[in-house]
This record gives sequence, structure tokens and C-alpha cells, in this order.
Amino acid sequence: MTVVLPVFWSMGQLTTWWSPPVDAVVFAVMLALGLPRAIQAVPRGHLPVAAAGALAGVVIATGCGMLLSGTTAQVLLGAAAFAVTASAAVWLRRFGPAWRSASITAGVPFTAVLVHPLPLDRTWPVLGWMSVGGVVAVCWTLALTSPTAGNAAPAPVRRSRRRLAPSTRQAVQLLVALAGAFAAGELLDPDHLVWPVLTVLLVSSGNRGRADVLRKGAQRMAGALGGTALATWATSSLAPGDNLAVVAVFGLLALAAGLRPFGYVFWAGGVTGALAFLYGFFGQGGTEVLAHRLIGIAAGSVLAVLAAWFVLPVRARSRSTGDNPTRDVRADRTGSAA
Repeated sequence: MTVVLPVFWSMGQLTTWWSPPVDAVVFAVMLALGLPRAIQAVPRGHLPVAAAGALAGVVIATGCGMLLSGTTAQVLLGAAAFAVTASAAVWLRRFGPAWRSASITAGVPFTAVLVHPLPLDRTWPVLGWMSVGGVVAVCWTLALTSPTAGNAAPAPVRRSRRRLAPSTRQAVQLLVALAGAFAAGELLDPDHLVWPVLTVLLVSSGNRGRADVLRKGAQRMAGALGGTALATWATSSLAPGDNLAVVAVFGLLALAAGLRPFGYVFWAGGVTGALAFLYGFFGQGGTEVLAHRLIGIAAGSVLAVLAAWFVLPVRARSRSTGDNPTRDVRADRTGSAA
């Protein structure tokens, strides 16, 4: 939160001279929520490539978000581009420590861009403001966050030539789960596409095997369902534009960040509850949308778990000589906002 609040303040100061869209402000805040944890997972010597990865992710994720707000053909193109590029960020970790550092931060904008209360206009000024929000978030993160990883590169991991690298398996799993989430969103409720897709990113991030995905998936689904239900019910008593909703957003984000070490159920509950208050502030709250949100969250959780279990599953241990997925998956753990 020592990064989130300065980023929010900085974006607010820009309104003194210009009129940045509210989506750029929300985007910058969500980046500030995820980037510090990502930077902490990056060796100090890789901070430049990590910053470059984050900024590249900002531009690509914003472009995908613009397409998702367009016509039917554009939505299909945006969904395909989003799924492929988000998965590619995971796949790139197989090329070494520097690529891993860049990919960790590059994945954060894909979660952040899904949180936009209004449709993203497909214009150059919007792309520019979203990029400004990304620069502000990256600068404050680098100024206020210290990497916890050392300068030394991790020891090389021996892999069996007959097996795909765990990062490649995770990338394929994420691609399949995201494709399913977009399809489920379009089928179940196109107006609330964010919930199944965002849930897939939450459940799939940093998985260390099938059992880990199942455990975290259950916790995150329970937390997301509970947080969304309570927050959606609470927003029904608040009028659109009520500043109490903004206070609730930051309060829940702080609570979720503080309780995250004690279980993903608290993180998922706090973040999804904050999103419910955010949408309620813009008139998208009330109990009438509760069912849509709960269905989307449940669908995304199930899709992520199914992909982890049945699409090139990553086993926690391997008895094959020279192959240790456990060690490699731990090295590939992401520090994203998810």
C-alpha cells in the first residue's frame, strides 16, 4: 500500500492539468498492487529488464483490452491475443533468468487491464494514458520496493529431454484455461466477461503442481465467492458515485495484502470484494449482478483446475533421472498481482 497510495495520488495530480480517463487511474492502481510483489521476486541485477518487461506488458495488455471492448470480431481477436500473449509471458521463462525476470513483471498488466469499469476507447490518447499509468506505477515501485532476491542467478536445473519444461506446461495450461474462460464468458454472460478470465489468472498463477492448483483453486474460489457476495450486497445500500465505495476499495486492498501470507482465501476475497465496490461506484453494483459474478468466478476456478490436472500436468515430484519439476516450478513462480 506504500506504493498504491502514491500512485493513486500521482495520477490524481495529473487531473490538475489534463483529464486522464478513469480507467487509466484504476489501471495504475492495480499495477501498483501487483508490481511490488513481482519486483521482490526479481534479482537486483535484473531490475532494468524487469521494468522493460512491465512496460511492454502494459502496451500489449492495453491493446488486448481495447479489442475486448469492441465489436464481436474485435472481441474474438482480443481474446485470442490476450490468451496467447499472457501464456507467452509464462513460456519465456524457459530461456533463462533474465527472461524469467522480465516475464514475471510482464504478466502483471494482464491482470490489471481486466479491471476497467468503463469500456476502453480504441484511441491513441487512451493508449497513451494507460502507458502513463504504467510508467507512474513502475517508477513508484522501483523507488519504494527492494528486491528480496540476490544478484546470483539460480543454479541450472537438469531436465529430461523427453519432458517439456514446467514453464512450457504451465503456459499451455494457462492458454487452454483462458480460452475456455473467454468462451464461457461469452456463453454465460458477455457483459461480465472479466470475472471468469480474472479468476483463471488468479487460480493459475504460480502453480506448483496439480495438488497445489486444486488447493489454491478451492481457497480462491471460496474467498472470491464470499468476498464478492458480501461486497455486492453491501454496495446495494450505496448510491453510484458514493465516496464510501472508494474508501472501501482501498481498505479491502490493504486488508487483502496484509492477510495474503495467511492464505489465498483472504487475498481472493479482499480483491474481488474491492472490485465489487469499484464497479458499484460506477453504477454496476447491486444484488442483480451477484449471480453473474458468482457464476463467472465458479466457471473460471473450475476451468483453471481442469487445465492444470488434465493438460500437460506438472507433477510435484518426478522419479525420472535428471528431471526435477519441483525445483524448476519453484524457480518459475510468479510474483504477479494474481
